[in-house]
Amino acid sequence: MPRHPAVSVVIPTYNWSAALRCAIRSVLLQTMQDFEILVVGDGCTDDSEAVVAAFQDSRIRWHNLDRNYGSQWAANNYANEHANGEWIAYLGHDDIWYPTHLAAILRAAQREAAEVVTSTMILYWPEGTGGRGIAGIFATGAYGPRDFVPPSAFAHRRSLYGDAVRWRDPYSLLLPMDAAFLAEMATAKLKFAATHELTCFKFNAAWRRDAYKIKTVNEQIRMLERIESGVDFRQDELLDVLQSVVSSRFIPIGAPGTAGVKEGWFMQINRRRKGLDSRFDAAELRRIDRPTRFDLAGQDMPFEWHDVEVHPDYGTFRWTGPSPRATIDLPVMFDRDLAIRIHAVGIMRPDLADRLQLSVHEHPLPTHVRHNGATLLIEAPLRQGEIAASSRDFGVTIDTGVVTRPCDVGMGADHRWLGVAVNWIELEPLPPP
Repeated sequence: MPRHPAVSVVIPTYNWSAALRCAIRSVLLQTMQDFEILVVGDGCTDDSEAVVAAFQDSRIRWHNLDRNYGSQWAANNYANEHANGEWIAYLGHDDIWYPTHLAAILRAAQREAAEVVTSTMILYWPEGTGGRGIAGIFATGAYGPRDFVPPSAFAHRRSLYGDAVRWRDPYSLLLPMDAAFLAEMATAKLKFAATHELTCFKFNAAWRRDAYKIKTVNEQIRMLERIESGVDFRQDELLDVLQSVVSSRFIPIGAPGTAGVKEGWFMQINRRRKGLDSRFDAAELRRIDRPTRFDLAGQDMPFEWHDVEVHPDYGTFRWTGPSPRATIDLPVMFDRDLAIRIHAVGIMRPDLADRLQLSVHEHPLPTHVRHNGATLLIEAPLRQGEIAASSRDFGVTIDTGVVTRPCDVGMGADHRWLGVAVNWIELEPLPPP
């Protein structure tokens, strides 16, 4: 006979077993132990099943879907249909829960006779940026139509799942699928409550370039180590959030707008950012057989580039920042040796101009900076034989070392964190050695 725990924990996963191991560990550390864990693979082909089995815990169930559906919607539906718990709590496989997460959810549900419960979550910007976001704290004091909470920070009664409330194929939606799921529950006039307790830590894969190809879990491991130390560090984390607010490294989390958005757009762009899909169609790729110049209009990786601006003499440009590392994505076939030239029309730290570093696929290039009055020409040779083969899309990374706010150095009231202002990048075939 199936047991009927208080909570069914749903962990959708796809080919990132190192992150999955960390997520499961954070569930097993919960103070409330009346749960089952349903790990549902989205057509996994790695060792995720073996990672689940290695925990040797009868409360953990594994199922792998017949194919890859491209996101967690199908895995979440399967889990809802096979769960035994009274409550469904979701955990992204690259997120971490604090040990009191499930207890706080059940306590809030009982206190307010709620059907949906949200918890407080910190969303961490990529390493090296120092920024934060926060979800689960609402402007009106309660969840509203303009609000959004990622799945790892909400739970609902299993009985709510059905025809009116279910996970939808994101390619058919204007909103992201998790925002659409919450919107359906809000439209159904369900009773929402909040735990008012920080218990979720999110390391958003779409904010981390090629996360599904690089698959590092350093941030998750460090968070688990802090949890397992037994010291409650959450006040320090909330102080870091406040620091991010006063230092212009904070973004509010809310439901995105859909004006001008086509169905499935959010899904497509997030898959490209995570490295699950190529950033360019095969038909867009260009072979560099003559000097070829590109502008910066097409860059969309968050935290690496600010919006396009116009220089009175040189035309369009973009500032790098707030990350000190920014990659210029290019629709290029990397099939020969290339010369790289980048024209910069400004730099926030002129004293560091000669320390700018170019790289491709994490391989540093011999970088030379030529000064031309107020502008810079950043140059480097790129030789195929010196760079290991990579499944990542071609892109040239600029590392400025630091970013600076103009308002901190007497250059006006601009509070953005800026590095170097890039006007164009040019690639040219190198002659044979």
